[in-house]
Amino acid sequence: MKASQRRVPGSRTVSETLRCFVVYGFLTSAFFLANDASAERGKSVHDYAKVYLDQYFEPDPRLILSERGRKKSAALANYALGRSLEARGRALEAVEAYKTVLENAPGQHFLARKTANLLARNGGNDEALELLEENLKANPDEPFAYISLSEYLATYRNSDEDGRMRSFSVIEDALQKFPSEAAVYEHYVRLLVVNNRKAEARRVFEEALSIENSDPRFWLELGRISGQIWPVRAGSETDESKLVNTLYGKALFLAEEDPAVVEKVGDFYHTTRQFDRAIQAYVEVITASPDRLDVREKLAKVYGGKGDEEKVISTLGEILEIDPKSARTHKQLAQIYMRNERFKEAIPHLRKSLAITKGTATEYNALARMMIESDEYEAAIEFLKDAAYQFPDLPDFPYLMSFPLSTLERWDESVEQFEKTIELAGDEQPQMLNESFYFRYAAATERGGDLEKAAKLFRKTIELISKQDPEDQDKEFTATVYNYLGYMWVENDMKIDEAGELIKTAADLDPESGAIADSLGWFYFKKGKYEEAKTELLRAEQMIETPDAVIYDHIGQAFFKLGEMEKAIEYMERAVELDPEKEEYSDRLAEYEKGADSKPADNGKAKDGEQAAKKQE
Repeated sequence: MKASQRRVPGSRTVSETLRCFVVYGFLTSAFFLANDASAERGKSVHDYAKVYLDQYFEPDPRLILSERGRKKSAALANYALGRSLEARGRALEAVEAYKTVLENAPGQHFLARKTANLLARNGGNDEALELLEENLKANPDEPFAYISLSEYLATYRNSDEDGRMRSFSVIEDALQKFPSEAAVYEHYVRLLVVNNRKAEARRVFEEALSIENSDPRFWLELGRISGQIWPVRAGSETDESKLVNTLYGKALFLAEEDPAVVEKVGDFYHTTRQFDRAIQAYVEVITASPDRLDVREKLAKVYGGKGDEEKVISTLGEILEIDPKSARTHKQLAQIYMRNERFKEAIPHLRKSLAITKGTATEYNALARMMIESDEYEAAIEFLKDAAYQFPDLPDFPYLMSFPLSTLERWDESVEQFEKTIELAGDEQPQMLNESFYFRYAAATERGGDLEKAAKLFRKTIELISKQDPEDQDKEFTATVYNYLGYMWVENDMKIDEAGELIKTAADLDPESGAIADSLGWFYFKKGKYEEAKTELLRAEQMIETPDAVIYDHIGQAFFKLGEMEKAIEYMERAVELDPEKEEYSDRLAEYEKGADSKPADNGKAKDGEQAAKKQE
């Protein structure tokens, strides 16, 4: 016989021995690694690695599982097996695995409940009931064992009078045995409510109030359970709502050392719109823990529920003092300010929110518009510079920047932004480069002093308007464009006759415009037609809603040319009163008062007519 075939009686084969060595060798190694402090010094690994092929060595006694350990190991293995089988839809096989778990770990009452339900759903009602009864015998001091059995009877034996009555008796026994277990109360009162015995359910809570239990969480749970059965509604005080409030009040009274309970009671008061009580509870929590920003947020919401927005603002402000980088809080404050049209106060919070969260282009766009509409021009310019830096390919921000720059009469900078907008918009956003855009561009260019370029831009505007459907045109806007170009030329003694035609077209489109009537009167003045000029200018005065120094100046000059000195002085005084900083008005008034020209009508008419003719040439 070959040596490899020899087997010593009572010994294992080579492969068995090797497997034994691998298993126990691994465990032994782990043990010594964990306990190297007690290992013998001076020995090498080889001293612990000798293999005797014809001998078997019992493992170290410390590695042998105790009976308790064996049961625990079997329970864990079968629980994992049961979960796997259940996941694959093999419910009855899973039940067998779970039953093995319960044999080895009878204290797993929740698993007993789960297993019983699996059995019941698969037709094993009697076996399920028996399992829960055994579970109760094994866990007589566990309230959930009673709850599981009562629940099963109420669910699967409810049509049977004996089963239904037994479900009550089991949980009533539990209530007597565990009077301080909230879960027992929850199951019992729900059972009563389902069976239309609400009066008895209320009595259970009333009797519970006489229990000597100093645990605030117990009373908090009873309050929660009772509140689910009898919701407390604002403005409606019933016996049931008083009972719920009493239970929560008891929890609050006992919760001196438990701020979590105080907070939960505050949540209840907030939900039921008992705002003053909620405020008191939340303030108590905040006093104990000032850094509880979440509770401060709840407090702000309570003030909001009361309609006290100033308190909301102050509370949110306190949050920002602790956490200035809370973008959500900045947004909440901004929303309150915007809702109350306090836009200037909203803007700083929106800016900080965007700085923290790195907002979208749309958000930047909306905030920039708000800043412009709120007359925050300097701030808007700085904000838009930052937006343009962050979104360099978008034309929106140079376009928006043209608004505050124009308002501040920084014309050259404004023109630069219009040009940048055209460059970025290009073919991507042609809708932005419409007649309104070019009109504003032209006006800024004119105010900047480049009249020739401005004229081209006004003509571009008129060209874009002409391409529209006449029925869709805004007549007032069209009239404004014609009038602006016409007045620019008249004011600067350029193309007087063409300017007059433009202004007359504007007057036809918008006959009730005081500004256009003033332009037409000034055109007649430049042509030397002072009577017509006076008529139109006085009509302009009647149509404008707000006194205008320019119109008063024009009227004064017309009266002066017509020799009506008193009227001329009167209107010039009005012009100076409205715009005392303009030296031109003051100088003209002084001239009129001195009566420098004794015959202004004849001399002036001939002189102006001659000048106009020269300009036309």
